[in-house]
Amino acid sequence: MTPSLLLRNDKIVGPDTAPTNGDENALPFPLKFEPIVELSTDYRYGVEVLAHLPAHLNSEKYFHQLSIQQRRNLFYRQLATLRCYRLDHYYSLNLPMRAFLDWPLFHLTMVTYPPGLIIEIQDPETFFSLSIDQRATVFKAMRWVESRGIPVWLDDVNEALLIAFIKAKWHLSGVKLDKNAFWILSKTPGKLRRLIQMSQAVADLMIIEGIETEKHKEIALCAGANLGQGYLWPATYPDKT
Repeated sequence: MTPSLLLRNDKIVGPDTAPTNGDENALPFPLKFEPIVELSTDYRYGVEVLAHLPAHLNSEKYFHQLSIQQRRNLFYRQLATLRCYRLDHYYSLNLPMRAFLDWPLFHLTMVTYPPGLIIEIQDPETFFSLSIDQRATVFKAMRWVESRGIPVWLDDVNEALLIAFIKAKWHLSGVKLDKNAFWILSKTPGKLRRLIQMSQAVADLMIIEGIETEKHKEIALCAGANLGQGYLWPATYPDKT
């Protein structure tokens, strides 16, 4: 998958242009794409695909109250909708960790998928509430997904979670450092560098969230991060093709 050049003046299309066809598979909210950027080149590696909620809804509260099945259904509806767009880079969709516990259903449902998909585990802290057997089941399912050519990333990871995944001997394609952890560690670049070095035991790629300024970008790059995401690169509302 070849990354595309990220232009700071990318056309931003109003959310009312998102696909809504009125059927039962229509998404409840339009999509928005948050760029994921190669820090060393400023090329777009991909996008995180998110729901664009109305201003009066708190996104964290809204998605937290959804059941695992509802979040998994949303994943598949987003996946189906993305077939309507022209995507020439990677795109990531979110799934809860417990979705991988029901592996037979997940396996049967995920028969075909467009190229370029990345699955982000949106709640890595769930790891702490799983039994040893459940952790083994989840990790086995994730590794199976990766063996089919779909990278799995752990979202919103901090130092405590990294240590837990290292002890569990988990290794996946990517980890995304939580934005609050980055903002704190960006004040002590040496600590950030050590954390990124430590993350190599868990994943091949380190993605830094919360990059809002050129200074943030420079700090993340110098610390050894591969990719970045944040307000420095505004979200776009995609045109249907």
